[in-house]
Amino acid sequence: MSERPEGTFETASGKLGQMVYENPAAGTGPELRFFVEIDFRPFEWDGEEHAPKLRIDNISVPVKSWKELAGREFEFPYAPKPGSVEAAVLMFQEHNPADVTRIVFGSLEEGRLHCRFETEVDFEIEADRDDLEQIEMKFDLILELDKLRVSTALEKLRQGDPDQINEVVGAIVDLRDYGELEKVPGGVAYSLKS
Repeated sequence: MSERPEGTFETASGKLGQMVYENPAAGTGPELRFFVEIDFRPFEWDGEEHAPKLRIDNISVPVKSWKELAGREFEFPYAPKPGSVEAAVLMFQEHNPADVTRIVFGSLEEGRLHCRFETEVDFEIEADRDDLEQIEMKFDLILELDKLRVSTALEKLRQGDPDQINEVVGAIVDLRDYGELEKVPGGVAYSLKS
């Protein structure tokens, strides 16, 4: 394991997304899940410019809204064990696997959430890069908050009926922290209340 090379993987922006997920074919859901997306500042590596992105999916924790994340710390097993998060750095046209075993959410300020975590990214498996190998990265950043999206499967199973969707979502999510259900590109979502 090596440290992050100087001048690389410096965060440019971060976003916390959230979704009410349901996949009846897999026997999953409905449940509230979160994801984190981090865009890195462009940098040059091996004569090419790169603008990588880190995506952490399947953050399933015992909360009922985004507000309950503040001040909480969560631990996860290494992938692919049950309960792990799926994470990867998109670079070299590959999804390079990353292990995130702990996320610390800090305070909420002006609709943004502080976040700290560490990850180990493996560039040898998918990108076959011996020059980067496995890198340990630490991040302390502020995440912009995104709307609560409703999975397409859940929306279709309820024929897009807002009352049915509200009933299902309201059973697992504290809707007092969200606005009205609205149509958005690709489906429906709830805005956030500050």
